[in-house]
Amino acid sequence: MNNDKQYIEEREEQQSMPSPREVMECKRVFNRKHVPSCDTEKEWEKFCRKQQNFPKVIRSKNKLNLIIGFAVGVAATIALFLAIPQTFIKPEATEQIQVFNAICNANDVVLTSEAGETYIISGQTADSVLLAKGINANKDSLVYNRSAKIIKPQWITLTTPRGKDYQVTLPDGSKVWLNADSKLIFPEQFTDNKRIVTLYGEAYFNIAEDEKYPFEVKNIFFTTSVLGTEFNVKAYTATDAYVVLINGKVALQSKVHPEMQFITPGQKALLNEKGEFAISRVDPYSYIQWKEGYFYFNNVPLIEIMQELGRWYNVDIIIENSKQINTRLHFVADRDQDLMDALSNLNILKVVHASIKDGKIIIK
Repeated sequence: MNNDKQYIEEREEQQSMPSPREVMECKRVFNRKHVPSCDTEKEWEKFCRKQQNFPKVIRSKNKLNLIIGFAVGVAATIALFLAIPQTFIKPEATEQIQVFNAICNANDVVLTSEAGETYIISGQTADSVLLAKGINANKDSLVYNRSAKIIKPQWITLTTPRGKDYQVTLPDGSKVWLNADSKLIFPEQFTDNKRIVTLYGEAYFNIAEDEKYPFEVKNIFFTTSVLGTEFNVKAYTATDAYVVLINGKVALQSKVHPEMQFITPGQKALLNEKGEFAISRVDPYSYIQWKEGYFYFNNVPLIEIMQELGRWYNVDIIIENSKQINTRLHFVADRDQDLMDALSNLNILKVVHASIKDGKIIIK
């Protein structure tokens, strides 16, 4: 609720700000009020009297000089125009770039055990086989509630396809929302002095507090360590790997630079090309709306928006002008709507135009 209120206040503040045109108009009004206006008739009469007092020869010379100067200026302009037509008439070449690739994609969530057992989770009701193993799973969520002590817990892998997210309750009661095209690896029971899971892709974590057993989220780029908190981790690629903290406190440790870094609520730690974290303050609201069922982008580059759409709808995306990839947009859409509706929302902005051709999204 506080995040919603903050967002609404920020949007109202943005909408109340004057546009550049309004600012310029205010400046013109101010100048008219505070700078004396010129009496053009009086100044013209003064100029004519001066001209009548000049000798005719001087006036003739001035007139001739004016004509010659004008002619020379026109000639120079024409020469310059003819000399360099290629530099400002020929349009610059643009490069087409494919920013997302579709794949052969399953439609269901898949649960795989370390022993090689595989379960397709697609039904509205819980799977009876999984229930016997202490797993209550349906098409939207899974609760791992096995209470009996396990001597040697197996590692479990939960995989989401493109176009579907999924909620998981881990054996310790921690809740995880997996985004599309993601994978979470966790044990049947947490038995060591640390609760460790491994993530590929993106997930939102709400960790059950336990001071004796810290919780670690590992990925191929960095490790996030917590006791009990809420945060969002994204780690699909090295160019867009980050943590956004919602509540509590987390420690981060890069694979390249092992020293610990800490962030506080409302901060984002983005991994850079050197393997270091660049920490900035952000609006957390923007980073958790995907789990609420929305695409929500606030001043985000076009390439990031299209990659998220591509991942959700599993479709090839081509941007015809590579210079557009960093165009920043404010864009919101319902993830439950179909692709054409999402593209219509994008086209309403009138910044770029998206269409579908031969099964691919083309951005112009």
